[in-house]
Amino acid sequence: MTTTPERIHGWQDSQLSIARFYGGITYQGHTYTIAVAEKGAPLVRADVLAREAKERKAADKAAEAQAAKQQEQLI
Repeated sequence: MTTTPERIHGWQDSQLSIARFYGGITYQGHTYTIAVAEKGAPLVRADVLAREAKERKAADKAAEAQAAKQQEQLI
């Protein structure tokens, strides 16, 4: 059984280039979205984008908690 890649680079010059007209594509049963903020604008699997957003949110929350803790020490 093959696993689907998290990111597809170099898709702009392949049959997957149709994704640029729709903002994404379904490949091997998984939905991919163009990540325009990343270098090379790869196609990124939707579940990977959700996981990375969740991790980013948790990291921001931890940094905010750390800053609040340091602020309490100053007061």
